[in-house]
Amino acid sequence: MKKIHEIMELLTDEINGFQKSIEKLEDLSKSLNGVKVKADTSNMEYHLKEHLRKQERVESQNQQALKELNQKLKGVKLIPKWLLVLFLSAVIILSVAIGYLSFQVVQLNRNKMVIHGKEEVEQSQK
Repeated sequence: MKKIHEIMELLTDEINGFQKSIEKLEDLSKSLNGVKVKADTSNMEYHLKEHLRKQERVESQNQQALKELNQKLKGVKLIPKWLLVLFLSAVIILSVAIGYLSFQVVQLNRNKMVIHGKEEVEQSQK
């Protein structure tokens, strides 16, 4: 019987502790009911839309810069014009010089052959 009495006392203490916890929860619930949550999200929506507009402007600027860069790259040549003109001028001058010198060598050989032929004729006449 003594054990039943002890168990009853423990149960009573537990029930009292449980009731105190319930009372605290009720007080907290009442205080939370007094707090109103602001349901107006228009401020957040405004900031979000403003951020999206800024992002679109930045993207538009990036696209424009990319188009300009592509246009500049299309106009770029691997070899500058002045270098091409210089190279072609050098090739033309060298070709003319080689042609002229070749012509002179051929003329010199003809003159030698003519002179050599005249000498043979003179020697044969003697």
